[in-house]
Amino acid sequence: MCPPGYRLTQIGKIIEKRLNNIKNEFTTAKIEEYIIMPNHVHFILQIIERVDTRPTPTISDIICSFKSRTTNDIIKKVKQGEINYYDSRIWQRNYYEHVIRNEKEYYKIVEYIQNNPLKWEEDKYFEM
Repeated sequence: MCPPGYRLTQIGKIIEKRLNNIKNEFTTAKIEEYIIMPNHVHFILQIIERVDTRPTPTISDIICSFKSRTTNDIIKKVKQGEINYYDSRIWQRNYYEHVIRNEKEYYKIVEYIQNNPLKWEEDKYFEM
């Protein structure tokens, strides 16, 4: 998701595509809400327990796959000349997670994600 009047970079579009694909790659995962900012992303990831005996992927499994796949997609586009060389790390080494414990907390985080674009122009990586 991108706020009205702004556009995602090519890298942002790759990130959005991969976020929307998480539910296909991990049948026990679902993205509830997200916002892609010029240099970071926020999303709510819901983990649904399996009904079979296979282990449920962890948050770490899902994030690691997401970061790896987006990085590989970006590198491929750079090599194909579709994206200019990117001379910085795409993802920070770790990530921040928070377990949402109740409905009130959920809506507070949704509001934060939805209002984050108000800071869009303050970000040094934004594009009009």
